[in-house]
Amino acid sequence: MKTDVLSSVWSSLPNSALILDQENSVVSINPTAEQFINISEKTIKGNNIEENLFFNFSLSETLTKVRTSNSKVFMNSVKVTLSNYSVFDCNIQFSPIIDFFNYVLIILDVRDIDNRIGLYSKINDTKKSFSGMTEMLSHEIKNPLAGIIGAAQLLSMKLSKRDTELTDLIVEESRRIENLLKNFEKFDHPLIAKKSSENIHDILSKAKRLSSYSLASNMKILEVYDPSLPNVWGNFDQLLQVFLNLLKNAAEASIKKIGVIEIKTFFELGIRVKNSNGENVPVPLTIEIRDNGLGFPSEILSTAFEPFVSGKKNGTGLGLAVVSQIINEHNGWINLESYPGSTVVTVSLPVAREESN
Repeated sequence: MKTDVLSSVWSSLPNSALILDQENSVVSINPTAEQFINISEKTIKGNNIEENLFFNFSLSETLTKVRTSNSKVFMNSVKVTLSNYSVFDCNIQFSPIIDFFNYVLIILDVRDIDNRIGLYSKINDTKKSFSGMTEMLSHEIKNPLAGIIGAAQLLSMKLSKRDTELTDLIVEESRRIENLLKNFEKFDHPLIAKKSSENIHDILSKAKRLSSYSLASNMKILEVYDPSLPNVWGNFDQLLQVFLNLLKNAAEASIKKIGVIEIKTFFELGIRVKNSNGENVPVPLTIEIRDNGLGFPSEILSTAFEPFVSGKKNGTGLGLAVVSQIINEHNGWINLESYPGSTVVTVSLPVAREESN
């Protein structure tokens, strides 16, 4: 009975927990840790912990301190990196295990996921406050803009070819403003698209193919796909728009003659997003797009998905905002991590309904 209760408690722990032996090899991990590290207990068992988790402090020194003093050690706000290069902010507790010589229990309180989901909710609130402003802008600007274009075109008919350069410039810039307004409208009034069961790899393959013909033609695009992934519940065209935009951004960030973009898919439990009904929906289908470009400016990294925020010289700041909105409408989650020479965008999406039942 006691063994059953302990086993149940171990499996029910909300935080990631690992047990190490005298050699710092993994003896056991709980289900929460399996989801966080994205590895089964069977696979990690017997591995040195630093083969799968990387810390921004000396783990061996900390473990030695725990064993020699036979006391607990708490560490706040440390960086833990997984084998897929995802970095998380964690609070960690080390504790010696009574009656098991030099065995240590490690408990990871992953703070970063909570913080990022909180930031994601804040960004969505910003978008709601922005909604409605574009309707007023369109109404006030479109009508006079049409008059300006028409007047410039009529004027150009009476001018010499040399003089029409200025009227052509007026028309060109007016058209650019028109397109900008269209982007505003897409952001403010997105189409309510019909969703269905879709193969995420079909969407990604099409996005790769289309990108290869345009801005990403000079890029080497690597595909690291998990063929066992179930279908996603979403709209094919909208998700295609998301990944085309992300691949475009990755290509534009490259400063090398031949840049590299990696598209990776995998199944990762642990992240849940509140839907419009207030239910916590699991979003285990994970897509990572990694590039080796300049990186996103650090001063605007936390607001990258807000409207009018851009790291590009002539950017409108609506591309990632629209991407984020589409992912939000799919009850998904998106995250951006960027350092000089490496940017990773992670998209997490729900499983198709018939496959999630």
